[in-house]
Amino acid sequence: MRRTLVGLLIGTLTGLLISLAAYYDLLPNWASRVGDLFHVPGETRSPVAIIAVDAEALQQYGQPDEWPPEQYAALFQRAYESRARGVALDFPLSSTAEGALSASLPNGWMIWPAVGVGTPSLRDGEVVFPYLLRPTSRAGIVGHINLLPDSDGVLRRVPLWIRVGSETVPALAWRAAALYLQAPIPPPMDSSFRWAGFPLTPDKGGRIQIRYPVRPGAIPTYPLRAFLEGNLMPEALAGRILFVGMTEGDKAETFQTPVGEMTGVEVQAQVATALLMGSVIAPVPFHPTVLMTLTASLLSGWTVARIRSPFLLAVVLLTIIGGVLVLTVIGISQGQGVDPFSLLAGILITAGVTALWRSHDERRRRSRLSLLLQGRASPRLIARLIETPDGEKLLNTDVRFVVALFADVRGFVRLTEAQDPRMVREAASYHLSCFTDAVVEAGGIVTKYVGDMVAAIFNAPLPMDRPVDQALRAAQDGLKRLEKLWRDNPGMMRMPMGVGIHAGTAVVGLMGSSQHPEYDAIGDTVNIAARLSTYAPAGEIYVTEAVVASAGKEWGFDPLGVVQVRGRYEPVLAYRLRTEG
Repeated sequence: MRRTLVGLLIGTLTGLLISLAAYYDLLPNWASRVGDLFHVPGETRSPVAIIAVDAEALQQYGQPDEWPPEQYAALFQRAYESRARGVALDFPLSSTAEGALSASLPNGWMIWPAVGVGTPSLRDGEVVFPYLLRPTSRAGIVGHINLLPDSDGVLRRVPLWIRVGSETVPALAWRAAALYLQAPIPPPMDSSFRWAGFPLTPDKGGRIQIRYPVRPGAIPTYPLRAFLEGNLMPEALAGRILFVGMTEGDKAETFQTPVGEMTGVEVQAQVATALLMGSVIAPVPFHPTVLMTLTASLLSGWTVARIRSPFLLAVVLLTIIGGVLVLTVIGISQGQGVDPFSLLAGILITAGVTALWRSHDERRRRSRLSLLLQGRASPRLIARLIETPDGEKLLNTDVRFVVALFADVRGFVRLTEAQDPRMVREAASYHLSCFTDAVVEAGGIVTKYVGDMVAAIFNAPLPMDRPVDQALRAAQDGLKRLEKLWRDNPGMMRMPMGVGIHAGTAVVGLMGSSQHPEYDAIGDTVNIAARLSTYAPAGEIYVTEAVVASAGKEWGFDPLGVVQVRGRYEPVLAYRLRTEG
């Protein structure tokens, strides 16, 4: 429960911090670049076409801002004869042409270019420029050709309106789409509105984000020379809006977009197609974004805090990330700009912070458990406690079924009489270590040393298979280790030991001072094993009826009858473990 709460707390804090960062646009470029990865262009058949002023056209006709009025007249006449729905110019007019535009050309389907000049600012639902360059003639419809990339140089949002003083001019591509659909253009606003049957959601500067509906180069593009000389099939341009712009030369603008590099006229054609098809992206409101970010962060925190298997943890995290990716793709395809950066950042940052906390917590737990049980329990058992959720709670005081084992030195007082205390201490340490190692290797825990006695328990704090058999093996192994110790050190003082084993319930857990607790066991089961060890002769293992009843078939026992143990009213039915061979 503690780990779950910490993981959820980290997820909550991370989700809120990322949401605040997104609200105040603290990391706009990062968020936008991640969103670009999900911007896949479609295969829509565009109702627009591009007349490209390429290198050949520049060589033959010159720069568009130097064309004479006759060149413009020829351009519009050819478009009219091709049954185009309209013509939009994506370059400033020449000064000589502005005053000589032919009034004989069809009015209402030519869109003249206006250009905002100077440093723009965003306010009141419009992009505001200090100056405006536009044709002086009032014989046509005007649309601005300004395209404003984001601060990282990527063109994602297009201004619907620009304003200079009291004059507001809609975008060239929007004018073209409105001309095609015969739909009016509303005044500037910074809130969502419906246009031509679908919603548009401009930002505070009156800009919208489009989903580029056609992959780069897929919009029909025809050279200006072939167009003017009538070398195109009549049906190629019929019913289309024609965008005329420069695709080559020093004055051709090139923009980086989420789907690749495009010239300015290509972008205008893409924007018009997007507005005609409703392929625009509306940002998800702030509150749902916060909710999704918090949800993703909470799931990540809970996953890292609770799941221990690295493989399962990776699978669950990848599933959460995959869900975010699918949600983002579906949202963009439906015109909803789900912010994948906030969601993915919430998942990854929460996972990282929770993993660091979990690593620190496990190191602390490992240090504490090692301090409590080091040398008295096997490293495998300590590792299992660490890996077990809330493993430290297993050390809390509780009533458990245990097998208690005591090994006691026979005649310790007589053996140590008039002996050098340092030699006695050294010999006792070696003898007690033999049984300690045997108990630890068998999976038990040495709970304490009482003078010349070793006390151990099995089946706590973690349950084990057949704890009685493990205690019997530890007892036999301990006696064998003593014999080996004597063989290897013939000059060492010998301290023969007897063993007592009993099985039953006992109170086990951390006991003593809260500053220096000891893992121990108390109760009648422990007392009987301790008393029984004092009756067992050197090299013998005495057990109770409870041990005999639970032992495996490989063990043999000889009955000893009733033993009246010291300090206990009821006698104990004792058995001797039959030695091997």
